[in-house]
Order: sequence, then C-alpha cells, then structure tokens
Amino acid sequence: MELKIKNVVGYARISTESQKDNTSIHEQIKRIKAYCISQNWNLINIFYDEAKSGSTTDEREQYNKMLEFISDEQSSVNAIVVFKADRIHRNLKNLLIMIEDELEPYEIAFISVSESFDTSTPQGMLILQMLGSFAEFEKNLINERTKTGRLATAREGKYAGGKIPFGYEVKDSKYLVKEDEAKIIKTIFKMYSEGKSYRYIAEHLNNTSDITGDSSGCSRAYPKRWSRTSICYILTNSTYIGVMTYDGRKEKNRIKNTSSIPSIISKPLFNKVQKLRKEK
Repeated sequence: MELKIKNVVGYARISTESQKDNTSIHEQIKRIKAYCISQNWNLINIFYDEAKSGSTTDEREQYNKMLEFISDEQSSVNAIVVFKADRIHRNLKNLLIMIEDELEPYEIAFISVSESFDTSTPQGMLILQMLGSFAEFEKNLINERTKTGRLATAREGKYAGGKIPFGYEVKDSKYLVKEDEAKIIKTIFKMYSEGKSYRYIAEHLNNTSDITGDSSGCSRAYPKRWSRTSICYILTNSTYIGVMTYDGRKEKNRIKNTSSIPSIISKPLFNKVQKLRKEK
C-alpha cells in the first residue's frame, strides 16, 4: 500500500568540518528543497547536525529532535527526506531499524534524493532491504579479509595490532627493544628472583624510576604508578624471552612466534621466576 505524501521534513548531516562541498550541509539542504518543490511537497522543517558521527545518534541533538517532532500526531509529517541515506545512518542495518521502529508505526516514509528510493512504495522498501543485505555482505567480507591479513601478519612475526608490551617499540611492523624500558624489565626479574615481593618492587620503581607503566604492563605517555598487578604482568609475560603470542580480540587463536621479537631476559631467569611464583 502506497502512502500519500504531503508534508515532509528534511535531515542533513556532516561528520567533520572537512566534508567535500558536494556533501556539505548547504548542498544537502539545497538538494532536499529542490526535490520537495519538484514533488509539490510541503517542507515543514529541515533538521541538521554538524560535525557529528554517523555511527551513533546519542550526540546528534537535531536528529533526536526530529524523531520527537515526527512522532507528534499534530505535526502531520508523511516523510523524512535526505540527500543520501548515509547522512542519517551510515549503517544500513541501523537505517532499517529506524524505519521499522520510528517511521512505520506512524506511517512515515523515508526518501533518499540521490539514491532514488522511497519507502512509501512497496518497490522502494524492497530496494532498501536489498541494499541492506548487500551492505551487510560487503561488511562481513571486509572483516574476513582484515582478519586474514592480521593472522598472516602475526604468523610472520610482525606487529598485528594491539598494545605494545612495556620494553618494546614498533618500527616498520617490527618489534625493537627500548633500552631504557628494558633496564626496568631486567630489574623487575632480578629483584623478584632475589626474593623481593610484587609490592616491594613496585614501591622501589615508583621511588627511583622516571619510567612508569600501567596495569597491563604497557608503556604510555601519561604517568601511572607501578602496582602489584603491573609487576605480576611483567613477570608472567613470555614476550620477554622472545616468545610472542598474538591473541586477537576477534580471532582468539593465540598464535605463537619465537623468531620475531628480541628477548630481554634469559630463559633460565624466566623459568626461575615462574618456579618461585608457584612456590609462593
């Protein structure tokens, strides 16, 4: 069943100040107005958000005002008109959710000027759903390619993303030892092997060193004090004997490579520390 359109509102958005001229707020509004005139529609208002992300609607004040406005029966709005679908939702899945949850209950259509689809017609809704399916397929394909690329990089012993362990830096995708931080690593292992506790070592470093670490054992530009947790992380990290483990957030396959990252401490010292930890 086709909806009869008479009163509409427009919506425009740019994500940054550096948007190209053909997608600027001014150009989007111009195209929306021209299209409404050509269709003999009454354009009640145009809502627009500047320098706002398309991935979330939480900070888009005008977007939320528009939804509140059209849900009021007294507004008599029959459609939302945009220059391009990604101006209102970058993710087509979110766009479909908005149409189904926010527009269809009020018999409001969604119309994209540049993409020539109009959900006031069954054909337009079918095209939108098809586009959504293709977009999801493309997204999954890109994710799979990216995942495969990360795994290949990890297997080659190169940096594949994630936090860089304290004591190392990455240049040209290769791990290199940061000598000033490596001295701290050696101190930590030496002190623990001599019977010092996590807390004692942390307090010693906080009182005598300018280099700090966070609770995950990673170096950072902002200052953080050493803690029992960060000392424990250092002492249990096999990276420092040259065994790199890649456990990507999505892959979860713990790839180990023993030839790509230089060691900072010896295996005998590492093994001695692990034995002491178990005994304690």
